Amino acid sequence: MNNIILIALISFTKFLSFLPRSIFTNKKSPIWKLLGRLMKKRKKIIRANINYCFSTRDTKWRENLIEEIWQDTFLALYENNFAWNAGDQIQNYKCEFENKEILIDAQNNNEGVLLLFRHSIFLELSARLISEKFSIYGMERPNNSEVIQKIQQRGRLKSMKGLTSNSNVSQLIEWLKEGKTVLYGPDQDYRNKRSVVSKFFNKKCLTTTVPYTLKKVTKCKLIYLDFYKTLDGYKFIFQDISSIASSKQNFADNINAIIEQSVTKAPAHYLWHHRRFKSQAPEIYD
Repeated sequence: MNNIILIALISFTKFLSFLPRSIFTNKKSPIWKLLGRLMKKRKKIIRANINYCFSTRDTKWRENLIEEIWQDTFLALYENNFAWNAGDQIQNYKCEFENKEILIDAQNNNEGVLLLFRHSIFLELSARLISEKFSIYGMERPNNSEVIQKIQQRGRLKSMKGLTSNSNVSQLIEWLKEGKTVLYGPDQDYRNKRSVVSKFFNKKCLTTTVPYTLKKVTKCKLIYLDFYKTLDGYKFIFQDISSIASSKQNFADNINAIIEQSVTKAPAHYLWHHRRFKSQAPEIYD
C-alpha cells in the first residue's frame, strides 16, 4: 500500500513542477487558497517569530514583512518542489558565486568542510543549485512519515552525493575525515544536550554546538554559505569562519551573529516557519 501511495505522491509532485510558476504567485488561484488553509499554523508561527524578534519596529512594518514572507512561501513551495523534480531545466537558473575559491581550494586539498548555512524558504532549490556546482553531502531531519521521507530523500539526492540523519554524528565525522563537504544548518532548536543558550535578535535561544565538536574532532574547515534570491537566479557567498569556534559558547554566539546579519539583508527569505525559540520562550507560540 505504501508503495502505491509513494508512486501517487511522486507523480503528483512531478505534475506540480510542470504547472505555470504564476499559479503560485496568484492569490486568487485555487492552489494558493488550498495551501493557505493547510498552512494556517505556519502563519501563526511566522507572526510570533516576527513580533518577538522585531518588537521595536512599528506594527505596519511587521505586518508588511509577515505578508511578504507569506507570499514568498507559496513561491518557495513551487521552487523547492521543482528542485526535487527538475532535470536539465535546473540549468536555467542563473547562479553567481562570490569567494568560491575558498571552497574550491579546500576540496582540491581534500580538506573536510562543514558548510554552514541559514535556513531559507528557498533552501531546497539553493541546495540543489549549489550541489550541481560542487560535490556536496547533506544531513537532514528524517520525516515522521516513511512515504514523505522517501520523496524528500529522492529529491535531495538528485544532486547531492549522500545524505544522513542529523543524529548520525558518526557518519558526519567519517565524511569530514574523508575530506568531504557537508551542508549543516545550525540555526534550529534541536532540544538536545549538544546545545547551549545563546541569543538571536537579542532573544535567548538554544543553539547546537555540534559544529564546534565536529571541527575539534576532525580538524575540518567551517565555511559559511550565504545565499540570496536574485531577479533571475541565486547568489552564493562563501566565508571561512573556522576561527569562530574557540569554545562551544563562542561558536554559538558567533554563528548566531553571522546568521542574524544575513537575515537582516533579506528578512522575508528566512525560514521563520519553525519555532526557533520553543525551548526558551515557548509561550510566544500559544
